[in-house]
Amino acid sequence: MSHEIQYRFLSLIVLLIGVGLTNLNAETGPTLILGAVPWEMAPVIDAMDDPQEGQLHNIPYWKGMLYGESVVVALTGVSKTNTGMVAGAMITEFDPVRVVWSGTGARVRSEIKPGYVFIIEMTTFHDTGDLTEEGMVVGPVIGPPDGLLRKPVFHPDPELLSVALKAAETYTPAAPIEVDGERYDTVVEAGSIVTGDLFSINQWKYEEIVNKFKTDLFAMETASLGQVCTFMDKPWIAIRGGSDLIQAGDATEDYLKYGPIAAEQAALFTLHFLSVLFGE
Repeated sequence: MSHEIQYRFLSLIVLLIGVGLTNLNAETGPTLILGAVPWEMAPVIDAMDDPQEGQLHNIPYWKGMLYGESVVVALTGVSKTNTGMVAGAMITEFDPVRVVWSGTGARVRSEIKPGYVFIIEMTTFHDTGDLTEEGMVVGPVIGPPDGLLRKPVFHPDPELLSVALKAAETYTPAAPIEVDGERYDTVVEAGSIVTGDLFSINQWKYEEIVNKFKTDLFAMETASLGQVCTFMDKPWIAIRGGSDLIQAGDATEDYLKYGPIAAEQAALFTLHFLSVLFGE
């Protein structure tokens, strides 16, 4: 065998080994995309290529391709328990490489306009711990396993957060928001959200959320998602649009008015983020 043939043969072997190592390091699972209610996931499902609907423990999901990558989309329903249940079941079944949340949250500050979008960099529970005469004393998450205490504060995967923040710099909304006689583009920035199983609140709880937690949004699922993904060692990130302005009393009508706006804006930015993440 000539030296030239030997060189070409060895080069081919090196190339095949490199391809093999690349395949071994390639992502093998889908991206799991979650939202609480149908209108939060509708734009994502519409953007998928030929989504196939299925069920897992009576939980509906859609599996398909998005920007050339495999994704699974599912609805958790509202509440911490539903979020933990669905996220845990979907992670166990599909072993995703990452988990992405897109949804809404009540605005805590009046300067946050309906449809402004937050990339969540910190989330905690506002109703875990001890309710004392002096107010809520937030305590640790207990277990599993037995006796393990975890601080009830969760942060997204740093790399996903970095990509999302860079995606925000290049994001151009498709159309302005038009509501309450105003016309404006959404704003996308980093922020925080508190989680708890409360639809409406009284004046005492309103003041606690506004004055004690110093948060941007108020909702029911994000900290639960963070807890599940942290425990199951899955990178995660949450993107939330501001809906109704938090208030004491029933905010159902405001949520129904502003919720769809917030859901659409969060989903549209989530799609942009995913296109950047997937290298589209």
